[in-house]
Amino acid sequence: MKAALVAAFVLTLMTGCGIRPTGVLDGGEPAVGFQPTTRLYFVSGARLVAVSRPLPSPSLQEALDLLVAGPTAAERRRGLRTGLGPEQDAVGKATSDAAKVHISLQDRIPVPVPAPSEGPPTDQSQDLWLGQLTCTAAAALAARSDIDPDAVTVTVQRGKGGRLGSFRCSEFARAPE
Repeated sequence: MKAALVAAFVLTLMTGCGIRPTGVLDGGEPAVGFQPTTRLYFVSGARLVAVSRPLPSPSLQEALDLLVAGPTAAERRRGLRTGLGPEQDAVGKATSDAAKVHISLQDRIPVPVPAPSEGPPTDQSQDLWLGQLTCTAAAALAARSDIDPDAVTVTVQRGKGGRLGSFRCSEFARAPE
């Protein structure tokens, strides 16, 4: 009996697991983790819609330049548009520190200027262009600083003195993400 058991064990070892040897196989591209993107905000109906573009960590000015360039053809087919108007150079200069962004619009760009006592825009469907600037700038700063975009205050002024106000992205109607 012992001899039969030893023979069965040796036979099992000789047969292996049944997998035959193969040549080298290509496993394809390596797995990738998190892909950094840039978040821009465009308009759909009376709401802002976040769009991710595959551009990691652009500067604040670069993110706003992408916004001003408008939606791509594919984004336009999805019904997205911009409220910034036909002027393609509306943003003159953008600066930031900590959780604050300051955007200076060029003087020649016609924009509605609320009275200082009015505060945040009340008719958000007409002021979504301001939300586009605010949310895109907040998202760009937040991504670079690892903070919540809704904690970023964005001040917008026209030219050398016409302050439009300070805003947070949460003040504007956004589509669910």
